[in-house]
Amino acid sequence: MSNNPITISWDELKTRKVDQRLSEQQALGRNRAYAQLDAEALPVATPTRGSLLNHTIFCMVALGLFGGLLAWGCGFLVQVQSAEQQATELLRGIHRIELQRDAGTISKQQADASIDLIRRQGYSNAYFAVLSNPLLSDQQRSTQLGEIQRRATLKRIAMHVLSFGLSGMLLALCLGIAEPLTERNLPALVRNGALGAGLGLIGGVVVSLFVDKLYRAVSGGAVPDPDHYTTRDILARAIAWGVLGLFLTAGSGLLMANFKKLTIGLIAGILGGAIGGALFDPVGYYAGPEISRLVALLAIGVVTGAATGLIENAAKTGWLRVTAGLIAGKQFILYRNPTYIGSSPDCQIYLFRDAKVGKRHAALHLVPGGIELEDLPLGTPTLVNGAAVSRSRLRNGDRISIGTTQFLFQQKVRG
Repeated sequence: MSNNPITISWDELKTRKVDQRLSEQQALGRNRAYAQLDAEALPVATPTRGSLLNHTIFCMVALGLFGGLLAWGCGFLVQVQSAEQQATELLRGIHRIELQRDAGTISKQQADASIDLIRRQGYSNAYFAVLSNPLLSDQQRSTQLGEIQRRATLKRIAMHVLSFGLSGMLLALCLGIAEPLTERNLPALVRNGALGAGLGLIGGVVVSLFVDKLYRAVSGGAVPDPDHYTTRDILARAIAWGVLGLFLTAGSGLLMANFKKLTIGLIAGILGGAIGGALFDPVGYYAGPEISRLVALLAIGVVTGAATGLIENAAKTGWLRVTAGLIAGKQFILYRNPTYIGSSPDCQIYLFRDAKVGKRHAALHLVPGGIELEDLPLGTPTLVNGAAVSRSRLRNGDRISIGTTQFLFQQKVRG
């Protein structure tokens, strides 16, 4: 501590400046004391085993899976079966009973009773009433169906948009909060989650407006048929859902204003969406539409989450891995220049609950040919391989100590 007295006027004694000055004086004293210590006397972090919650890929996959379940559940609640779909299923039921009757599997009395039951179920369905009425001519039937479809169009569009919008929002929200969750960074979690949810909602709405037209264009004008699918059907779904995937993981790249991070997110999103869409028709053929939608949404969440982490790992050039501390096992890929390390949630590498770490404790600079670490005078010394540094060029395998957290710096060596 300094021996210089603190001078306080009578007016200042009545204000909050007294506590502020005392706090500043104590902080300066601590920093001076740490600066006088030898490197050997400073606390050294002990390597600890990292939790799975600190691993980005694990959290991306787990939250992608959870997001897919949420999207399916909410979509199931709002995706009320249309009257046209219900009428089609009722007519198929009648047709199956007639085939069984003609084949002698059931008696005529049993068939008539079952058909009568189906007709009573469809009594209030306008589509079914028109389609099953044998007294109508083809022209009359077409005219009446057209009138019914015009009345139902607005409701169908609204439900379609709501279903896709909610699905995209929930998937993007869960994927967006995965990385901040591994860092225990609540402000970043809120920012990423909000932006991800907004982009997912936009993506879902956009896709809902053109998905049917795109499907028909790619599949040659065919109407989706749950009892039959072709390679063109699979391709059509993959393209449409791949567009939805574009919006799912773009949030982090936009927040970081980093083209590389954004590109990785877009590629992973397209891949996840395309795989999920490609599974839709084959699964629907064997398991029904709801199971098909569930599998497709789970595939989008899981594949997008896993692909994001795997592509990042493949494309990274320099990164820090936490080998000791509260977030041991966490990996920080260095995208931004500079990348700040500190106890402030605004830092890209956020070290929480450590009194020895300043708000902006150190900065990593991406320079031609490598990465440099700069110590900022707001906490204990920044150590590289046990020695305090002011600014140092990092080499592959360097060990960095900041407070009670220890990092291993790794860099891809060009052959």
